[in-house]
Amino acid sequence: MNIKQLINEEVHALLEASITRGFSKAVEALQGVQLDQQKLRKAFIGEKNPKKKEKIKLALIKMHKVVQNAELEFQRVLRDEPTGELEELDVRKAHGDKRIDNPATGNKVKLRTALKGAKGSKIYQAARKIFNNLKDGE
Repeated sequence: MNIKQLINEEVHALLEASITRGFSKAVEALQGVQLDQQKLRKAFIGEKNPKKKEKIKLALIKMHKVVQNAELEFQRVLRDEPTGELEELDVRKAHGDKRIDNPATGNKVKLRTALKGAKGSKIYQAARKIFNNLKDGE
Protein backbone atom coordinates (compact mmCIF):
# COMPACT_ATOMS: atom_id res chain seq x y z
CA MET A 1 0.00 0.00 0.00
CA ASN A 2 2.80 2.46 0.89
CA ILE A 3 4.73 1.69 -2.30
CA LYS A 4 1.67 2.44 -4.40
CA GLN A 5 1.17 5.74 -2.56
CA LEU A 6 4.84 6.69 -3.02
CA ILE A 7 4.66 5.93 -6.74
CA ASN A 8 1.52 8.05 -7.07
CA GLU A 9 3.19 10.95 -5.24
CA GLU A 10 6.30 10.74 -7.45
CA VAL A 11 4.22 10.63 -10.64
CA HIS A 12 2.22 13.63 -9.39
CA ALA A 13 5.44 15.55 -8.61
CA LEU A 14 6.85 14.81 -12.08
CA LEU A 15 3.60 15.87 -13.74
CA GLU A 16 3.51 19.08 -11.73
CA ALA A 17 7.11 19.91 -12.65
CA SER A 18 6.44 19.35 -16.35
CA ILE A 19 3.33 21.54 -16.19
CA THR A 20 5.34 24.32 -14.57
CA ARG A 21 8.02 24.06 -17.29
CA GLY A 22 5.30 24.24 -19.92
CA PHE A 23 3.84 27.30 -18.22
CA SER A 24 7.25 29.01 -18.20
CA LYS A 25 7.75 28.26 -21.89
CA ALA A 26 4.28 29.56 -22.76
CA VAL A 27 4.89 32.79 -20.82
CA GLU A 28 8.25 33.34 -22.53
CA ALA A 29 6.77 32.63 -25.97
CA LEU A 30 3.86 35.00 -25.37
CA GLN A 31 6.15 37.76 -24.12
CA GLY A 32 8.45 37.30 -27.12
CA VAL A 33 5.74 37.59 -29.74
CA GLN A 34 4.11 40.51 -27.94
CA LEU A 35 7.45 42.32 -27.90
CA ASP A 36 7.90 41.65 -31.63
CA GLN A 37 4.39 42.94 -32.27
CA GLN A 38 5.14 46.08 -30.25
CA LYS A 39 8.29 46.72 -32.31
CA LEU A 40 6.29 46.39 -35.53
CA ARG A 41 3.68 48.83 -34.23
CA LYS A 42 6.34 51.39 -33.39
CA ALA A 43 7.90 50.95 -36.83
CA PHE A 44 4.48 51.35 -38.47
CA ILE A 45 3.74 54.55 -36.55
CA GLY A 46 7.16 56.02 -37.26
CA GLU A 47 7.28 55.15 -40.97
CA LYS A 48 6.58 57.97 -43.45
CA ASN A 49 7.07 56.06 -46.73
CA PRO A 50 3.64 54.66 -47.79
CA LYS A 51 5.10 51.57 -49.50
CA LYS A 52 7.17 50.61 -46.45
CA LYS A 53 4.22 51.37 -44.22
CA GLU A 54 2.06 48.95 -46.24
CA LYS A 55 4.70 46.20 -45.85
CA ILE A 56 4.81 46.77 -42.10
CA LYS A 57 1.01 46.69 -42.02
CA LEU A 58 0.98 43.27 -43.69
CA ALA A 59 3.63 42.05 -41.24
CA LEU A 60 1.46 43.32 -38.36
CA ILE A 61 -1.52 41.38 -39.69
CA LYS A 62 0.58 38.19 -39.83
CA MET A 63 1.99 38.88 -36.38
CA HIS A 64 -1.52 39.23 -34.99
CA LYS A 65 -2.23 35.58 -35.86
CA VAL A 66 1.03 34.51 -34.19
CA VAL A 67 0.11 36.45 -31.05
CA GLN A 68 -3.37 34.89 -31.00
CA ASN A 69 -1.87 31.40 -31.21
CA ALA A 70 0.59 32.19 -28.40
CA GLU A 71 -2.29 33.52 -26.26
CA LEU A 72 -4.31 30.37 -26.89
CA GLU A 73 -1.35 28.20 -25.90
CA PHE A 74 -0.83 30.32 -22.78
CA GLN A 75 -4.51 29.95 -21.82
CA ARG A 76 -4.34 26.18 -22.36
CA VAL A 77 -1.26 25.85 -20.17
CA LEU A 78 -2.70 28.21 -17.56
CA ARG A 79 -5.83 26.08 -17.33
CA ASP A 80 -3.67 23.02 -16.59
CA GLU A 81 -1.34 24.80 -14.13
CA PRO A 82 -1.89 23.62 -10.53
CA THR A 83 -2.28 26.65 -8.29
CA GLY A 84 -4.25 27.18 -5.13
CA GLU A 85 -5.80 30.37 -6.46
CA LEU A 86 -7.22 28.64 -9.51
CA GLU A 87 -8.64 25.88 -7.33
CA GLU A 88 -10.37 28.56 -5.25
CA LEU A 89 -11.86 30.06 -8.40
CA ASP A 90 -13.16 26.64 -9.43
CA VAL A 91 -14.81 26.16 -6.03
CA ARG A 92 -16.38 29.62 -6.25
CA LYS A 93 -17.75 28.85 -9.71
CA ALA A 94 -19.17 25.53 -8.61
CA HIS A 95 -20.57 26.58 -5.23
CA GLY A 96 -20.74 30.39 -5.42
CA ASP A 97 -24.55 30.42 -5.68
CA LYS A 98 -24.93 28.30 -2.55
CA ARG A 99 -26.76 30.36 0.07
CA ILE A 100 -25.62 30.55 3.68
CA ASP A 101 -27.03 32.27 6.76
CA ASN A 102 -25.51 35.61 7.72
CA PRO A 103 -24.90 35.32 11.49
CA ALA A 104 -25.19 39.08 11.96
CA THR A 105 -28.52 39.63 10.17
CA GLY A 106 -30.09 36.19 9.84
CA ASN A 107 -30.54 36.73 6.08
CA LYS A 108 -29.35 34.26 3.48
CA VAL A 109 -26.52 35.42 1.20
CA LYS A 110 -24.61 33.75 -1.60
CA LEU A 111 -21.33 32.12 -0.66
CA ARG A 112 -19.36 34.17 -3.20
CA THR A 113 -20.84 37.41 -1.80
CA ALA A 114 -19.96 36.39 1.74
CA LEU A 115 -16.37 35.66 0.65
CA LYS A 116 -16.09 39.25 -0.57
CA GLY A 117 -16.95 40.60 2.89
CA ALA A 118 -14.54 42.12 5.39
CA LYS A 119 -12.00 39.54 6.55
CA GLY A 120 -12.85 39.95 10.24
CA SER A 121 -16.63 39.79 9.85
CA LYS A 122 -18.69 36.87 11.08
CA ILE A 123 -20.17 36.22 7.63
CA TYR A 124 -16.72 36.05 6.05
CA GLN A 125 -15.47 33.63 8.70
CA ALA A 126 -18.52 31.40 8.27
CA ALA A 127 -18.20 31.50 4.48
CA ARG A 128 -14.49 30.77 4.63
CA LYS A 129 -15.13 27.74 6.82
CA ILE A 130 -17.71 26.36 4.36
CA PHE A 131 -15.45 27.26 1.43
CA ASN A 132 -12.47 25.40 2.93
CA ASN A 133 -14.65 22.33 3.57
CA LEU A 134 -15.87 22.38 -0.02
CA LYS A 135 -12.35 22.88 -1.37
CA ASP A 136 -10.98 20.01 0.69
CA GLY A 137 -13.88 17.77 -0.29
CA GLU A 138 -13.25 18.09 -4.03
